[in-house]
Amino acid sequence: MARHQRSSSAPCTFSRQNSVRTLVKSDDDDGDTVIESLEDPIPFDVPEPEKKKKHITDIEWVASKESQRFSDDRLCSGYQPSDAQTRPREPYSVFSTAKIRWIVFLVSIAAFFAPFSVNSYFPAMNLIEMEFSITSAQVNLSVTVFMIFQAISPSFWSGIADTKGRRPVYVLTLFIFMIACVGLAMAKSYVGLLLFRMLQAFGASSVIAIGAGVIADVAHPSQRGEYIGWYSLGWNLGPVVGPAMGGFVSKFIGWRWIFWILAILSGVHWLLIGFGLPETLRALVGNGSGYANPTPFQWWCSAKAKNNNPSTRISSSSRSLRLSSFLAPFLCIKEKDVLTLLVHYSAQYAACYTVSTSIPFVLSHRYGLDEMLIGFCYIPMGIGCVAGSVFQGKMLNRNYDAFRARFSVISFDPSQVEIPIEQARLRTVWVHALVFNLLLVVYGWCLYIKAPLGSVLAIHFVLGFTSQAIFNCIQTLLVDLFPSQSAGVTASNNIFRCIFGAGATTAIIPLLQLFDVGWAFTLVSILLLISRLLLYIELKFGSQWRSERTQRLQ
Repeated sequence: MARHQRSSSAPCTFSRQNSVRTLVKSDDDDGDTVIESLEDPIPFDVPEPEKKKKHITDIEWVASKESQRFSDDRLCSGYQPSDAQTRPREPYSVFSTAKIRWIVFLVSIAAFFAPFSVNSYFPAMNLIEMEFSITSAQVNLSVTVFMIFQAISPSFWSGIADTKGRRPVYVLTLFIFMIACVGLAMAKSYVGLLLFRMLQAFGASSVIAIGAGVIADVAHPSQRGEYIGWYSLGWNLGPVVGPAMGGFVSKFIGWRWIFWILAILSGVHWLLIGFGLPETLRALVGNGSGYANPTPFQWWCSAKAKNNNPSTRISSSSRSLRLSSFLAPFLCIKEKDVLTLLVHYSAQYAACYTVSTSIPFVLSHRYGLDEMLIGFCYIPMGIGCVAGSVFQGKMLNRNYDAFRARFSVISFDPSQVEIPIEQARLRTVWVHALVFNLLLVVYGWCLYIKAPLGSVLAIHFVLGFTSQAIFNCIQTLLVDLFPSQSAGVTASNNIFRCIFGAGATTAIIPLLQLFDVGWAFTLVSILLLISRLLLYIELKFGSQWRSERTQRLQ
Protein backbone atom coordinates (compact mmCIF):
# COMPACT_ATOMS: atom_id res chain seq x y z
CA MET A 1 0.00 0.00 0.00
CA ALA A 2 1.36 3.42 -0.98
CA ARG A 3 0.58 6.75 0.66
CA HIS A 4 0.51 10.02 -1.32
CA GLN A 5 -0.19 13.56 -0.12
CA ARG A 6 -3.23 15.31 -1.64
CA SER A 7 -5.95 17.78 -0.79
CA SER A 8 -8.62 16.37 1.50
CA SER A 9 -11.31 17.71 -0.79
CA ALA A 10 -10.44 15.32 -3.63
CA PRO A 11 -13.32 13.00 -4.44
CA CYS A 12 -13.37 9.25 -4.47
CA THR A 13 -12.52 8.13 -7.99
CA PHE A 14 -12.25 4.86 -9.84
CA SER A 15 -10.09 3.94 -12.79
CA ARG A 16 -9.76 0.82 -14.88
CA GLN A 17 -6.48 0.13 -16.64
CA ASN A 18 -5.06 -3.09 -18.06
CA SER A 19 -7.76 -5.15 -16.33
CA VAL A 20 -6.60 -3.94 -12.86
CA ARG A 21 -9.04 -2.02 -10.67
CA THR A 22 -7.61 0.86 -8.59
CA LEU A 23 -9.58 2.37 -5.72
CA VAL A 24 -8.51 5.84 -4.61
CA LYS A 25 -9.84 6.66 -1.12
CA SER A 26 -9.34 9.60 1.21
CA ASP A 27 -8.29 9.31 4.85
CA ASP A 28 -10.38 11.68 6.95
CA ASP A 29 -7.76 11.80 9.72
CA ASP A 30 -4.72 13.24 7.97
CA GLY A 31 -5.96 14.06 4.49
CA ASP A 32 -3.65 11.47 2.86
CA THR A 33 -4.61 9.39 -0.11
CA VAL A 34 -4.57 5.62 0.02
CA ILE A 35 -4.15 3.84 -3.28
CA GLU A 36 -5.03 0.17 -3.36
CA SER A 37 -4.41 -1.89 -6.47
CA LEU A 38 -6.65 -4.91 -6.63
CA GLU A 39 -5.26 -7.52 -8.94
CA ASP A 40 -8.62 -8.69 -10.16
CA PRO A 41 -8.50 -9.15 -13.93
CA ILE A 42 -11.73 -8.92 -15.82
CA PRO A 43 -12.87 -12.37 -16.94
CA PHE A 44 -13.43 -11.71 -20.61
CA ASP A 45 -14.49 -15.33 -21.07
CA VAL A 46 -18.12 -15.09 -20.08
CA PRO A 47 -19.29 -18.15 -18.08
CA GLU A 48 -21.60 -20.29 -20.13
CA PRO A 49 -24.32 -20.61 -17.41
CA GLU A 50 -24.69 -16.83 -17.40
CA LYS A 51 -24.91 -16.75 -21.19
CA LYS A 52 -27.70 -19.30 -21.13
CA LYS A 53 -29.78 -17.19 -18.76
CA LYS A 54 -29.85 -14.31 -21.22
CA HIS A 55 -28.48 -13.89 -24.72
CA ILE A 56 -25.77 -11.27 -24.22
CA THR A 57 -22.47 -10.45 -25.82
CA ASP A 58 -19.12 -10.59 -24.05
CA ILE A 59 -18.76 -6.83 -23.99
CA GLU A 60 -22.27 -6.40 -22.52
CA TRP A 61 -21.44 -8.95 -19.77
CA VAL A 62 -18.22 -7.11 -18.95
CA ALA A 63 -20.05 -3.78 -18.88
CA SER A 64 -22.62 -5.04 -16.40
CA LYS A 65 -19.95 -6.58 -14.14
CA GLU A 66 -17.80 -3.43 -14.16
CA SER A 67 -20.81 -1.26 -13.34
CA GLN A 68 -21.72 -3.57 -10.45
CA ARG A 69 -18.14 -3.54 -9.10
CA PHE A 70 -17.95 0.23 -9.35
CA SER A 71 -21.21 0.51 -7.43
CA ASP A 72 -19.93 -1.79 -4.67
CA ASP A 73 -16.68 0.20 -4.36
CA ARG A 74 -18.52 3.51 -4.11
CA LEU A 75 -20.87 2.20 -1.45
CA CYS A 76 -17.99 0.72 0.57
CA SER A 77 -16.25 4.11 0.54
CA GLY A 78 -19.28 5.88 1.96
CA TYR A 79 -20.64 7.22 -1.33
CA GLN A 80 -24.11 8.78 -1.07
CA PRO A 81 -26.01 9.26 -4.37
CA SER A 82 -27.53 12.66 -5.02
CA ASP A 83 -31.23 13.32 -5.43
CA ALA A 84 -30.81 13.66 -9.21
CA GLN A 85 -29.29 10.17 -9.35
CA THR A 86 -31.90 8.51 -7.13
CA ARG A 87 -34.87 10.21 -8.78
CA PRO A 88 -36.50 7.85 -11.33
CA ARG A 89 -35.89 8.95 -14.89
CA GLU A 90 -38.80 9.75 -17.13
CA PRO A 91 -39.11 7.50 -20.19
CA TYR A 92 -38.02 8.94 -23.51
CA SER A 93 -41.59 8.49 -24.74
CA VAL A 94 -44.80 7.65 -22.88
CA PHE A 95 -46.20 5.98 -25.98
CA SER A 96 -46.33 2.20 -25.94
CA THR A 97 -44.47 0.18 -28.55
CA ALA A 98 -47.76 -0.54 -30.33
CA LYS A 99 -48.62 3.18 -30.35
CA ILE A 100 -45.19 4.11 -31.75
CA ARG A 101 -45.61 1.54 -34.50
CA TRP A 102 -49.01 2.99 -35.33
CA ILE A 103 -47.51 6.49 -35.54
CA VAL A 104 -44.68 5.23 -37.79
CA PHE A 105 -47.25 3.50 -40.01
CA LEU A 106 -49.27 6.70 -40.40
CA VAL A 107 -46.30 8.90 -41.30
CA SER A 108 -44.88 6.25 -43.64
CA ILE A 109 -48.12 6.07 -45.64
CA ALA A 110 -48.26 9.88 -45.77
CA ALA A 111 -44.72 9.97 -47.18
CA PHE A 112 -45.76 7.57 -49.94
CA PHE A 113 -48.01 10.02 -51.81
CA ALA A 114 -45.42 12.50 -53.16
CA PRO A 115 -43.06 10.05 -54.92
CA PHE A 116 -46.01 7.95 -56.09
CA SER A 117 -47.62 11.05 -57.62
CA VAL A 118 -44.62 11.92 -59.76
CA ASN A 119 -43.80 8.36 -60.85
CA SER A 120 -47.32 7.16 -61.61
CA TYR A 121 -47.56 10.18 -63.92
CA PHE A 122 -44.79 8.97 -66.26
CA PRO A 123 -46.77 6.23 -68.11
CA ALA A 124 -49.64 8.69 -68.73
CA MET A 125 -47.55 11.42 -70.34
CA ASN A 126 -48.16 10.28 -73.93
CA LEU A 127 -51.92 10.16 -73.34
CA ILE A 128 -51.90 13.62 -71.72
CA GLU A 129 -49.91 15.00 -74.65
CA MET A 130 -52.50 13.74 -77.12
CA GLU A 131 -55.54 14.85 -75.11
CA PHE A 132 -54.36 18.44 -74.59
CA SER A 133 -52.68 18.67 -78.04
CA ILE A 134 -49.37 19.81 -76.59
CA THR A 135 -45.73 18.95 -77.24
CA SER A 136 -43.49 16.53 -75.35
CA ALA A 137 -41.51 19.48 -73.98
CA GLN A 138 -44.70 20.94 -72.48
CA VAL A 139 -45.55 17.63 -70.83
CA ASN A 140 -42.02 17.41 -69.42
CA LEU A 141 -42.50 20.92 -68.01
CA SER A 142 -45.33 19.57 -65.84
CA VAL A 143 -42.81 17.13 -64.36
CA THR A 144 -40.20 19.85 -63.88
CA VAL A 145 -42.53 22.19 -61.96
CA PHE A 146 -43.56 19.31 -59.71
CA MET A 147 -39.93 18.56 -58.85
CA ILE A 148 -39.19 22.24 -58.21
CA PHE A 149 -42.04 22.57 -55.73
CA GLN A 150 -41.13 19.17 -54.28
CA ALA A 151 -37.69 20.55 -53.48
CA ILE A 152 -38.67 23.89 -51.95
CA SER A 153 -41.98 23.24 -50.19
CA PRO A 154 -40.52 21.18 -47.28
CA SER A 155 -38.35 24.18 -46.40
CA PHE A 156 -41.52 26.18 -45.78
CA TRP A 157 -43.48 23.53 -43.88
CA SER A 158 -40.61 22.19 -41.77
CA GLY A 159 -40.20 25.53 -39.98
CA ILE A 160 -43.87 25.44 -38.99
CA ALA A 161 -43.63 21.78 -37.97
CA ASP A 162 -40.64 22.45 -35.68
CA THR A 163 -42.43 25.31 -33.90
CA LYS A 164 -46.21 24.90 -34.06
CA GLY A 165 -46.25 21.11 -34.15
CA ARG A 166 -46.34 18.13 -36.48
CA ARG A 167 -50.05 17.42 -36.36
CA PRO A 168 -51.42 20.71 -37.80
CA VAL A 169 -49.00 20.53 -40.74
CA TYR A 170 -50.03 16.96 -41.53
CA VAL A 171 -53.72 17.80 -41.48
CA LEU A 172 -53.31 20.92 -43.64
CA THR A 173 -50.86 19.55 -46.23
CA LEU A 174 -52.78 16.32 -46.83
CA PHE A 175 -55.95 18.34 -47.32
CA ILE A 176 -54.15 20.51 -49.93
CA PHE A 177 -52.89 17.37 -51.66
CA MET A 178 -56.37 15.85 -51.77
CA ILE A 179 -57.87 19.01 -53.31
CA ALA A 180 -55.05 19.16 -55.89
CA CYS A 181 -55.69 15.54 -56.93
CA VAL A 182 -59.37 16.31 -57.51
CA GLY A 183 -58.38 19.36 -59.57
CA LEU A 184 -55.98 17.27 -61.70
CA ALA A 185 -58.62 14.62 -62.32
CA MET A 186 -60.99 17.34 -63.59
CA ALA A 187 -58.41 19.52 -65.40
CA LYS A 188 -59.72 20.88 -68.72
CA SER A 189 -56.65 22.77 -69.92
CA TYR A 190 -52.87 22.60 -69.90
CA VAL A 191 -52.63 25.67 -67.65
CA GLY A 192 -54.91 24.03 -65.11
CA LEU A 193 -52.76 20.90 -65.25
CA LEU A 194 -49.62 22.92 -64.44
CA LEU A 195 -51.24 24.86 -61.58
CA PHE A 196 -52.66 21.79 -59.87
CA ARG A 197 -49.37 19.91 -60.27
CA MET A 198 -47.64 22.74 -58.39
CA LEU A 199 -50.32 22.62 -55.68
CA GLN A 200 -50.04 18.84 -55.49
CA ALA A 201 -46.28 18.98 -54.89
CA PHE A 202 -46.70 21.81 -52.37
CA GLY A 203 -49.10 19.69 -50.32
CA ALA A 204 -47.48 16.27 -50.54
CA SER A 205 -43.71 16.77 -50.43
CA SER A 206 -43.45 18.31 -46.96
CA VAL A 207 -44.58 15.18 -45.11
CA ILE A 208 -41.31 13.43 -45.98
CA ALA A 209 -39.32 15.92 -43.89
CA ILE A 210 -41.91 16.08 -41.12
CA GLY A 211 -42.06 12.29 -40.83
CA ALA A 212 -38.39 12.11 -39.89
CA GLY A 213 -39.10 14.65 -37.16
CA VAL A 214 -41.90 12.49 -35.80
CA ILE A 215 -39.55 9.50 -35.61
CA ALA A 216 -37.01 11.57 -33.68
CA ASP A 217 -39.76 12.69 -31.30
CA VAL A 218 -40.98 9.24 -30.30
CA ALA A 219 -37.99 6.90 -30.82
CA HIS A 220 -34.90 6.72 -28.62
CA PRO A 221 -31.60 6.67 -30.57
CA SER A 222 -31.18 2.99 -29.68
CA GLN A 223 -34.43 2.21 -31.56
CA ARG A 224 -34.41 5.02 -34.10
CA GLY A 225 -32.61 3.15 -36.87
CA GLU A 226 -35.24 0.44 -37.20
CA TYR A 227 -38.16 2.89 -37.12
CA ILE A 228 -36.57 5.12 -39.75
CA GLY A 229 -36.08 2.00 -41.84
CA TRP A 230 -39.80 1.22 -41.74
CA TYR A 231 -40.71 4.86 -42.27
CA SER A 232 -38.49 5.24 -45.33
CA LEU A 233 -40.32 2.39 -47.03
CA GLY A 234 -43.16 4.79 -47.79
CA TRP A 235 -41.27 7.35 -49.83
CA ASN A 236 -38.93 4.78 -51.40
CA LEU A 237 -41.71 2.50 -52.63
CA GLY A 238 -43.37 5.35 -54.50
CA PRO A 239 -40.87 5.39 -57.40
CA VAL A 240 -41.13 1.60 -57.65
CA VAL A 241 -44.87 0.99 -57.41
CA GLY A 242 -45.85 4.21 -59.20
CA PRO A 243 -44.89 3.28 -62.78
CA ALA A 244 -46.57 -0.14 -62.61
CA MET A 245 -49.80 1.26 -61.16
CA GLY A 246 -49.77 4.29 -63.47
CA GLY A 247 -49.26 2.17 -66.57
CA PHE A 248 -52.01 -0.29 -65.61
CA VAL A 249 -54.57 2.39 -64.73
CA SER A 250 -53.79 4.54 -67.78
CA LYS A 251 -54.13 1.62 -70.15
CA PHE A 252 -57.42 0.20 -68.86
CA ILE A 253 -59.46 3.01 -67.24
CA GLY A 254 -57.75 6.28 -68.27
CA TRP A 255 -55.06 8.58 -66.88
CA ARG A 256 -57.51 10.75 -64.90
CA TRP A 257 -58.24 7.80 -62.63
CA ILE A 258 -54.66 7.97 -61.35
CA PHE A 259 -55.61 11.21 -59.61
CA TRP A 260 -59.09 10.05 -58.57
CA ILE A 261 -57.50 7.06 -56.84
CA LEU A 262 -54.94 9.33 -55.17
CA ALA A 263 -57.73 11.68 -54.03
CA ILE A 264 -59.67 8.79 -52.47
CA LEU A 265 -56.62 7.26 -50.76
CA SER A 266 -55.37 10.59 -49.45
CA GLY A 267 -58.87 11.44 -48.18
CA VAL A 268 -59.03 8.21 -46.18
CA HIS A 269 -55.55 8.79 -44.80
CA TRP A 270 -56.41 12.40 -43.96
CA LEU A 271 -59.17 11.08 -41.69
CA LEU A 272 -56.79 8.57 -40.09
CA ILE A 273 -54.26 11.34 -39.43
CA GLY A 274 -56.94 13.67 -38.08
CA PHE A 275 -58.33 11.15 -35.62
CA GLY A 276 -55.34 8.91 -34.89
CA LEU A 277 -52.07 10.90 -34.98
CA PRO A 278 -51.18 12.62 -31.67
CA GLU A 279 -48.92 15.62 -31.42
CA THR A 280 -45.30 14.49 -30.93
CA LEU A 281 -43.17 17.67 -31.07
CA ARG A 282 -41.09 17.46 -27.90
CA ALA A 283 -40.94 21.24 -27.52
CA LEU A 284 -44.74 21.19 -27.07
CA VAL A 285 -45.61 17.85 -25.45
CA GLY A 286 -42.28 16.63 -24.07
CA ASN A 287 -42.21 12.84 -24.11
CA GLY A 288 -45.88 12.75 -25.08
CA SER A 289 -47.32 13.54 -21.66
CA GLY A 290 -48.06 17.18 -22.54
CA TYR A 291 -51.20 18.59 -24.16
CA ALA A 292 -51.10 20.44 -27.49
CA ASN A 293 -52.86 20.16 -30.86
CA PRO A 294 -55.14 17.41 -29.50
CA THR A 295 -56.91 14.74 -31.50
CA PRO A 296 -60.73 14.75 -31.15
CA PHE A 297 -60.48 11.97 -28.57
CA GLN A 298 -57.84 13.84 -26.54
CA TRP A 299 -59.95 17.01 -26.65
CA TRP A 300 -63.03 15.10 -25.48
CA CYS A 301 -61.08 13.51 -22.59
CA SER A 302 -59.71 16.89 -21.48
CA ALA A 303 -63.15 18.51 -21.70
CA LYS A 304 -64.61 15.67 -19.66
CA ALA A 305 -61.88 16.07 -17.03
CA LYS A 306 -62.62 19.80 -16.77
CA ASN A 307 -66.33 19.17 -16.35
CA ASN A 308 -65.76 16.56 -13.64
CA ASN A 309 -63.23 18.74 -11.84
CA PRO A 310 -63.45 22.46 -12.71
CA SER A 311 -60.21 23.15 -10.86
CA THR A 312 -58.27 20.87 -13.21
CA ARG A 313 -55.91 22.75 -15.52
CA ILE A 314 -54.65 21.23 -18.71
CA SER A 315 -51.09 22.39 -19.29
CA SER A 316 -50.22 23.37 -22.83
CA SER A 317 -47.31 25.00 -24.61
CA SER A 318 -46.98 27.41 -27.46
CA ARG A 319 -44.03 28.62 -29.53
CA SER A 320 -43.87 31.68 -31.71
CA LEU A 321 -43.16 31.35 -35.42
CA ARG A 322 -40.16 33.41 -36.49
CA LEU A 323 -38.24 33.99 -39.69
CA SER A 324 -35.44 31.77 -38.36
CA SER A 325 -37.91 28.87 -38.29
CA PHE A 326 -38.19 28.99 -42.10
CA LEU A 327 -34.42 29.37 -42.47
CA ALA A 328 -33.64 26.30 -40.32
CA PRO A 329 -33.04 23.94 -43.30
CA PHE A 330 -30.55 26.38 -44.81
CA LEU A 331 -28.80 26.98 -41.48
CA CYS A 332 -28.16 23.25 -41.14
CA ILE A 333 -26.35 23.19 -44.48
CA LYS A 334 -23.55 25.44 -43.20
CA GLU A 335 -22.43 22.72 -40.77
CA LYS A 336 -19.52 20.79 -42.27
CA ASP A 337 -20.60 17.33 -41.18
CA VAL A 338 -24.17 17.87 -42.38
CA LEU A 339 -23.02 19.20 -45.76
CA THR A 340 -20.70 16.21 -46.20
CA LEU A 341 -23.53 13.76 -45.53
CA LEU A 342 -26.02 15.63 -47.72
CA VAL A 343 -23.72 15.65 -50.75
CA HIS A 344 -22.96 11.95 -50.44
CA TYR A 345 -26.62 11.06 -49.90
CA SER A 346 -27.59 13.10 -52.96
CA ALA A 347 -24.89 11.50 -55.11
CA GLN A 348 -26.19 8.06 -54.16
CA TYR A 349 -29.75 9.23 -54.85
CA ALA A 350 -28.73 10.54 -58.28
CA ALA A 351 -27.08 7.22 -59.16
CA CYS A 352 -30.28 5.39 -58.22
CA TYR A 353 -32.29 7.75 -60.40
CA THR A 354 -30.05 7.06 -63.40
CA VAL A 355 -31.13 3.43 -63.08
CA SER A 356 -34.83 3.91 -62.36
CA THR A 357 -35.53 6.66 -64.90
CA SER A 358 -33.64 4.86 -67.68
CA ILE A 359 -35.49 1.56 -67.23
CA PRO A 360 -38.24 2.40 -69.80
CA PHE A 361 -35.65 3.51 -72.34
CA VAL A 362 -33.24 0.58 -72.05
CA LEU A 363 -35.84 -2.18 -71.64
CA SER A 364 -37.92 -1.00 -74.57
CA HIS A 365 -34.90 -0.65 -76.89
CA ARG A 366 -32.95 -3.70 -75.70
CA TYR A 367 -35.75 -6.16 -74.91
CA GLY A 368 -38.78 -4.74 -76.76
CA LEU A 369 -41.06 -4.58 -73.68
CA ASP A 370 -44.27 -2.53 -73.68
CA GLU A 371 -45.27 0.06 -71.04
CA MET A 372 -47.15 -2.32 -68.75
CA LEU A 373 -44.38 -4.95 -68.68
CA ILE A 374 -41.81 -2.24 -68.07
CA GLY A 375 -43.89 -1.06 -65.11
CA PHE A 376 -43.81 -4.54 -63.58
CA CYS A 377 -40.03 -4.67 -64.03
CA TYR A 378 -39.79 -2.07 -61.26
CA ILE A 379 -41.11 -4.59 -58.71
CA PRO A 380 -37.78 -6.41 -57.99
CA MET A 381 -36.13 -3.11 -57.12
CA GLY A 382 -39.06 -2.32 -54.83
CA ILE A 383 -38.72 -5.66 -53.04
CA GLY A 384 -35.01 -4.95 -52.63
CA CYS A 385 -35.80 -1.55 -51.10
CA VAL A 386 -38.15 -3.18 -48.59
CA ALA A 387 -35.64 -5.87 -47.63
CA GLY A 388 -32.76 -3.41 -47.37
CA SER A 389 -34.77 -0.98 -45.27
CA VAL A 390 -35.86 -3.60 -42.74
CA PHE A 391 -32.46 -5.30 -42.56
CA GLN A 392 -30.43 -2.12 -42.18
CA GLY A 393 -32.85 -0.72 -39.61
CA LYS A 394 -32.18 -3.69 -37.35
CA MET A 395 -28.44 -3.46 -38.02
CA LEU A 396 -28.43 0.21 -37.02
CA ASN A 397 -30.02 -0.62 -33.67
CA ARG A 398 -27.59 -3.48 -33.14
CA ASN A 399 -24.55 -1.32 -33.95
CA TYR A 400 -25.77 1.42 -31.62
CA ASP A 401 -26.20 -1.05 -28.75
CA ALA A 402 -22.75 -2.55 -29.41
CA PHE A 403 -21.02 0.84 -29.27
CA ARG A 404 -23.02 1.84 -26.21
CA ALA A 405 -21.98 -1.34 -24.39
CA ARG A 406 -18.35 -0.88 -25.41
CA PHE A 407 -18.18 2.66 -24.05
CA SER A 408 -20.17 1.76 -20.94
CA VAL A 409 -17.46 -0.54 -19.57
CA ILE A 410 -15.80 2.25 -17.56
CA SER A 411 -18.96 4.20 -16.75
CA PHE A 412 -20.99 3.96 -13.55
CA ASP A 413 -24.06 5.15 -15.46
CA PRO A 414 -24.07 3.61 -18.96
CA SER A 415 -27.18 5.55 -19.96
CA GLN A 416 -25.17 8.79 -19.89
CA VAL A 417 -22.31 7.55 -22.06
CA GLU A 418 -21.31 9.67 -25.07
CA ILE A 419 -20.64 7.35 -28.00
CA PRO A 420 -19.12 8.19 -31.41
CA ILE A 421 -22.44 8.26 -33.22
CA GLU A 422 -20.78 8.65 -36.64
CA GLN A 423 -18.96 5.34 -36.19
CA ALA A 424 -22.09 3.62 -34.91
CA ARG A 425 -24.30 4.71 -37.80
CA LEU A 426 -21.80 4.39 -40.69
CA ARG A 427 -20.19 1.19 -39.49
CA THR A 428 -21.50 -1.06 -42.31
CA VAL A 429 -22.20 1.52 -45.01
CA TRP A 430 -18.92 0.74 -46.78
CA VAL A 431 -20.05 -2.78 -47.63
CA HIS A 432 -23.27 -1.60 -49.27
CA ALA A 433 -21.49 1.24 -51.06
CA LEU A 434 -18.85 -0.98 -52.68
CA VAL A 435 -21.40 -3.64 -53.69
CA PHE A 436 -23.59 -0.96 -55.30
CA ASN A 437 -20.66 0.48 -57.28
CA LEU A 438 -19.54 -2.91 -58.52
CA LEU A 439 -23.00 -4.08 -59.55
CA LEU A 440 -23.76 -0.79 -61.31
CA VAL A 441 -20.89 -1.53 -63.71
CA VAL A 442 -22.05 -5.14 -64.13
CA TYR A 443 -25.59 -3.90 -64.78
CA GLY A 444 -24.49 -1.65 -67.62
CA TRP A 445 -22.54 -4.38 -69.39
CA CYS A 446 -25.33 -6.93 -68.87
CA LEU A 447 -27.60 -4.56 -70.78
CA TYR A 448 -24.90 -4.11 -73.42
CA ILE A 449 -24.67 -7.85 -74.17
CA LYS A 450 -28.46 -8.29 -73.74
CA ALA A 451 -28.09 -10.76 -70.88
CA PRO A 452 -31.20 -12.70 -69.81
CA LEU A 453 -33.83 -10.38 -68.37
CA GLY A 454 -33.90 -12.39 -65.14
CA SER A 455 -30.27 -11.51 -64.39
CA VAL A 456 -30.98 -7.81 -65.00
CA LEU A 457 -33.95 -7.91 -62.61
CA ALA A 458 -31.83 -9.73 -60.00
CA ILE A 459 -29.31 -6.88 -60.17
CA HIS A 460 -32.23 -4.45 -59.72
CA PHE A 461 -33.05 -6.22 -56.45
CA VAL A 462 -29.50 -5.89 -55.07
CA LEU A 463 -29.21 -2.28 -56.20
CA GLY A 464 -32.45 -1.47 -54.39
CA PHE A 465 -31.29 -3.32 -51.26
CA THR A 466 -27.89 -1.63 -51.00
CA SER A 467 -29.08 1.86 -51.90
CA GLN A 468 -31.84 1.75 -49.30
CA ALA A 469 -29.36 0.56 -46.66
CA ILE A 470 -27.11 3.54 -47.44
CA PHE A 471 -30.06 5.96 -47.28
CA ASN A 472 -31.12 4.61 -43.88
CA CYS A 473 -27.63 4.97 -42.39
CA ILE A 474 -27.19 8.58 -43.48
CA GLN A 475 -30.76 9.68 -42.72
CA THR A 476 -30.58 8.23 -39.21
CA LEU A 477 -27.26 9.98 -38.56
CA LEU A 478 -28.68 13.31 -39.78
CA VAL A 479 -31.57 12.99 -37.33
CA ASP A 480 -29.14 12.07 -34.53
CA LEU A 481 -27.06 15.17 -35.22
CA PHE A 482 -30.09 17.51 -35.04
CA PRO A 483 -32.85 15.73 -33.06
CA SER A 484 -34.58 19.01 -32.14
CA GLN A 485 -34.52 20.21 -35.78
CA SER A 486 -35.02 16.86 -37.49
CA ALA A 487 -37.71 18.18 -39.85
CA GLY A 488 -35.42 21.04 -40.89
CA VAL A 489 -32.38 18.87 -41.56
CA THR A 490 -34.52 16.41 -43.52
CA ALA A 491 -35.91 19.31 -45.55
CA SER A 492 -32.36 20.33 -46.43
CA ASN A 493 -31.71 16.73 -47.44
CA ASN A 494 -34.81 16.89 -49.64
CA ILE A 495 -33.51 20.04 -51.38
CA PHE A 496 -30.17 18.44 -52.19
CA ARG A 497 -31.48 15.08 -53.35
CA CYS A 498 -34.18 16.63 -55.53
CA ILE A 499 -31.62 18.85 -57.26
CA PHE A 500 -29.22 15.94 -57.81
CA GLY A 501 -32.07 13.66 -58.87
CA ALA A 502 -33.37 16.19 -61.38
CA GLY A 503 -29.88 16.55 -62.83
CA ALA A 504 -29.47 12.78 -63.12
CA THR A 505 -32.89 12.43 -64.77
CA THR A 506 -31.97 15.08 -67.33
CA ALA A 507 -28.49 13.73 -68.08
CA ILE A 508 -28.91 9.95 -68.24
CA ILE A 509 -30.74 9.61 -71.58
CA PRO A 510 -28.29 11.89 -73.49
CA LEU A 511 -25.47 9.99 -71.77
CA LEU A 512 -26.87 6.66 -72.96
CA GLN A 513 -27.13 8.06 -76.48
CA LEU A 514 -23.65 9.58 -76.45
CA PHE A 515 -21.92 6.49 -75.04
CA ASP A 516 -23.12 2.94 -75.08
CA VAL A 517 -25.07 1.65 -72.10
CA GLY A 518 -22.08 -0.22 -70.63
CA TRP A 519 -19.74 2.77 -70.61
CA ALA A 520 -22.52 5.12 -69.47
CA PHE A 521 -23.17 3.23 -66.23
CA THR A 522 -19.43 2.66 -65.76
CA LEU A 523 -18.97 6.43 -65.81
CA VAL A 524 -21.80 6.89 -63.31
CA SER A 525 -20.16 4.32 -61.02
CA ILE A 526 -16.78 6.10 -61.23
CA LEU A 527 -18.32 9.45 -60.30
CA LEU A 528 -20.17 7.83 -57.41
CA LEU A 529 -16.97 6.13 -56.24
CA ILE A 530 -15.27 9.53 -56.06
CA SER A 531 -18.10 10.78 -53.83
CA ARG A 532 -17.39 7.89 -51.42
CA LEU A 533 -14.40 9.90 -50.19
CA LEU A 534 -16.93 12.00 -48.29
CA LEU A 535 -17.70 8.97 -46.13
CA TYR A 536 -14.04 8.75 -45.12
CA ILE A 537 -13.98 12.47 -44.35
CA GLU A 538 -17.09 12.18 -42.17
CA LEU A 539 -15.74 9.18 -40.27
CA LYS A 540 -12.41 10.93 -39.67
CA PHE A 541 -13.57 14.45 -38.80
CA GLY A 542 -17.29 14.13 -38.05
CA SER A 543 -16.90 13.64 -34.30
CA GLN A 544 -14.55 16.64 -34.08
CA TRP A 545 -16.97 18.86 -36.04
CA ARG A 546 -19.85 17.78 -33.83
CA SER A 547 -17.89 18.59 -30.65
CA GLU A 548 -16.96 22.02 -32.01
CA ARG A 549 -20.61 22.74 -32.80
CA THR A 550 -21.68 21.68 -29.31
CA GLN A 551 -19.14 24.01 -27.69
CA ARG A 552 -20.12 26.86 -30.01
CA LEU A 553 -23.82 26.56 -29.19
CA GLN A 554 -23.34 26.29 -25.42
